[in-house]
Amino acid sequence: MSRAVEALLAGAERMALGDGRFLRLLSAQETLEARREGEALARTGREKALCSNAALLARALEGPEGPLFSHAQAALEGMTAREIGVLSAQWAAFDRAQNPTPEHPEQVEEWKRELAGHTGERLRWRVLRAFGVLPHEERARSMKERDVLRCALHLLLDQEEELERLCPACRREALEGRCPVCGAPVGAAEAGENAAFDRERYKALSRGVRP
Repeated sequence: MSRAVEALLAGAERMALGDGRFLRLLSAQETLEARREGEALARTGREKALCSNAALLARALEGPEGPLFSHAQAALEGMTAREIGVLSAQWAAFDRAQNPTPEHPEQVEEWKRELAGHTGERLRWRVLRAFGVLPHEERARSMKERDVLRCALHLLLDQEEELERLCPACRREALEGRCPVCGAPVGAAEAGENAAFDRERYKALSRGVRP
C-alpha cells in the first residue's frame, strides 16, 4: 500500500519535535486564516514569507498544554527568523506526508484501486455512511474494529429481516439490480452482499406501490 493511502487511512495529526513541542496539521480554514494574517502583518513583499510562516506556526506549534502563541506577532517575538524557517519547513514536509492531495488524475485512480482492495476500510466506510458520521469525527475515531463489525452485521441482519417481510415476488424485485436513473435492470446482486438492495424501492413495495 502506498504511503499516501496509508496516510489517508491512519495519518498522524501531530508530529513530536523531541523537545516537548509538537507540530499539528491544520484545516484548510486555518491555513487560509494564517495566510491572510501573514499578508496583513507584512509591510513589504520581502517580509511576506516570514510573516506567513509565523502565522502558520502560531496555529500549528503546540506544547503539552496547547498552542504556544496566540497570534503571528507573538510568534515573531518569541522565535528567531531561522527557527521560524526551520519549523515551517518541517511542518510543510509533515503536511505533504500526512495530508496528501492528488497531483494528477492517474494518482486518483491508483488510490481508488488500493482502497477498493482494502476490505476493512470499505466496511468501515459503509458503516459510517449509514449513520451519517465522517471519518475524522471523534465518535468515528474512537470506534474499534469490533464496533465496526458489530454495526455492519446488524445492518445486514436488518436488511435481511426487511426482505423477509416481502412476498417472494416482491423480494426478487427488491433485490434486482436497477439503474438509479432509468430503472432498467443492471444485473443480479452478488450472493451474500445484497449490493443491489434498494431501500427506497423496498419501502415502496412494502406499501404495495410498484416503483
